[in-house]
Amino acid sequence: MKKIYNSFKFILPLIMLVVVVSTSCNKDVPAAMPIVSTPVGSTIGDILTTNPNFTILRAAVTKAGMLAAVSDINNQFTVFAPSDAAFIASGIPLAAINALPAASVTSIVQYHVIPGRKLMSSSVPTSFPNVQMPTSFIIPAPNTNPLVRFSNFPSRRGDRVWVNNIPVVTPDVDAANGAIHVTAAVVAPPTRVLLDTISRETDMSYLVAAILRADTGVPAGSRFQDYLVNPLANFTIMAPTNAAFMALFTSLRLPVTPSSFGLLPVSTVQGIVAYHVLMGRAFSPNLPTAATPVPTLLSASLPTAPLLTVDATQGVRGARNPSYSRITAVDRHAINGVYHKIDQVLMPQ
Repeated sequence: MKKIYNSFKFILPLIMLVVVVSTSCNKDVPAAMPIVSTPVGSTIGDILTTNPNFTILRAAVTKAGMLAAVSDINNQFTVFAPSDAAFIASGIPLAAINALPAASVTSIVQYHVIPGRKLMSSSVPTSFPNVQMPTSFIIPAPNTNPLVRFSNFPSRRGDRVWVNNIPVVTPDVDAANGAIHVTAAVVAPPTRVLLDTISRETDMSYLVAAILRADTGVPAGSRFQDYLVNPLANFTIMAPTNAAFMALFTSLRLPVTPSSFGLLPVSTVQGIVAYHVLMGRAFSPNLPTAATPVPTLLSASLPTAPLLTVDATQGVRGARNPSYSRITAVDRHAINGVYHKIDQVLMPQ
């Protein structure tokens, strides 16, 4: 095993993709909510105003100052619209909308709105990973830039549609100035970047130690930690838990402590870390449902590197893993990506 590790050579690539994101817990898909038929010529604002299922969303849109925009027939929007039941299930009743600061309500509303296009469910790709759709939510200070917006990430499997990991229960409510897709829950925008989010997890300290060891001697700006704090990045991390790294160290007959990464060559740790990073955002509903080879940051930098095998049912397996690593927790969402916890370290060779 040590020979396998020491034979691996890896050069940390200068790769950065522009993207931004959203979050929430997985929800079972409830029965489709009845939606009032949309009269020809009704705008999104008209539907929100007249449909009794959207009283909380209407209050939120009004407080966000967006009702006039979504009522203008000359504008075009796609709105992922939580019903009243969805807001309440998400712990946001009407009283909460009324009590929250306007800025907080605005960020929630804007994250549900894709400006400038009418996206029908038939146009949502079934490909992996999720498609990225910039929303109306501009990245807040200190990174504010009107051209850089948070994205949400729709996906489709057959006739079922999600935004991030939130089910769409009634798609394709047509409007004169766009489309509404009714969601099972509020699609909350994330508030922290990947490294910050991972560092707050008590069972992720070994992964953080691996990232820091992999960055040894790497110039600032090209380190893993630079990528993982960049709000414009877009990654999925298959994140081994502490127990997974402990099992690896035991198999290598190394002390079971995060400091043991210092006993491995930096290039070895770089290769391991890069092998767990996917170049795009994939929420759990968008994971392949059959064993599928998936490229990683490692294969993007080293074309001869093996791919991961991902299977939503079995988990994820590295080229040298004899069995699949189970995915034990899903959809931990951050501004610049999402991570899923796994119970084995993935081995490229």
